[in-house]
Amino acid sequence: MVTQTVIGNTIIREIRVKNALSRSGLPEYDYALNPYLGCQHGCAYCYAMEFTRGEPGRRWGEVVYVKANLLQVLSREVRRFKPGVVGLSTITDPYQPVESIYKLSRRSIEILCNAGFHVSIQTKSALIIRDIDLLSRCSSDVDVGFTITTMRDTYRLIEPMAAHPMARASALRRINSLGIETWVFLGPIIPGINDKREDYEPIIRLARNTGSQLIIDRFRPRPLVIKVMGNRLGPVNTPSRSWWSTVLKDVLTLCREYGVECMSAEDEWRMTRSRKR
Repeated sequence: MVTQTVIGNTIIREIRVKNALSRSGLPEYDYALNPYLGCQHGCAYCYAMEFTRGEPGRRWGEVVYVKANLLQVLSREVRRFKPGVVGLSTITDPYQPVESIYKLSRRSIEILCNAGFHVSIQTKSALIIRDIDLLSRCSSDVDVGFTITTMRDTYRLIEPMAAHPMARASALRRINSLGIETWVFLGPIIPGINDKREDYEPIIRLARNTGSQLIIDRFRPRPLVIKVMGNRLGPVNTPSRSWWSTVLKDVLTLCREYGVECMSAEDEWRMTRSRKR
C-alpha cells in the first residue's frame, strides 16, 4: 500500500524498497544512496530526471517518492557491505524540503558514519545546517559540496525551488568553518543562461574564501531535459565545443588568479579512475 500526502505543490508518496545502497556508476563513489526518488527542487537542467523511473521522473519536481523503510534496510546492509565512499545523493537532493519531515538523510549519515563509511554529500539546500551537530561528530568521515550555478537571481529560471545561492554560500561557510571538507560544483554552465563572468566569478571567490575545491561542468543536453527546458525557457542553445573551450579557459584563468583548486568534471573523473586502478 502506498501512502500519499501533499506538501506545498508536491505529491509525496511513501514506498518500500529492498535495497538502500547501490553500486555507483560514478568513479568517485563506491556506493550511491538516494533516500528519495524525484526532487522538489525541479531543476530544469537536471540529468537525474532521465534516470528516475516512473512518475517522479515523468513529473519532475511535482512528485517525490519517499523510501519509508530505507533506514531499516540500510542498517542491515552496512553490516554486510565493505565500507567505502557513499554519494548522497546521485539522482536526488538529499536535503530537499521533504527531508525536513522524514530526516532520512540525517539518519542515513549517522548509520553510515558509525559503520565506517565515508559520506560525500551534494546539495542545493541550506537545510543541511540543521544537521551541523551530526556533521561535526562525523567531520573526518564526511565532505559536503554545494551546487551553485550562478549568484544572480536568474538562478530561478533553472532552479525554481532550490535555496537562494546566497543561502547556499552561507551554509557552505558555516560548514567549512568547522573544519569539514567542502567543495563547490559550478555546473551545469548553460549557453546564454549562466556563462558570463558575472555568473561564475563570485562563485570562484567563494571557493577561494572557504578553501573549497571547485568542480566545473558543462550543460549536457538529453532528450527529456531539452523538452523540460524548452517548455520553461523556450528553445535551448546547444553547447558547442568552441563555446565550452572559451568558457572553460576563462574559468580556469580566474581560478589561477584567485588561487583556487579547480578542475572540470571530466578531469575529476579521469583522476578518480586512475587512482582506483
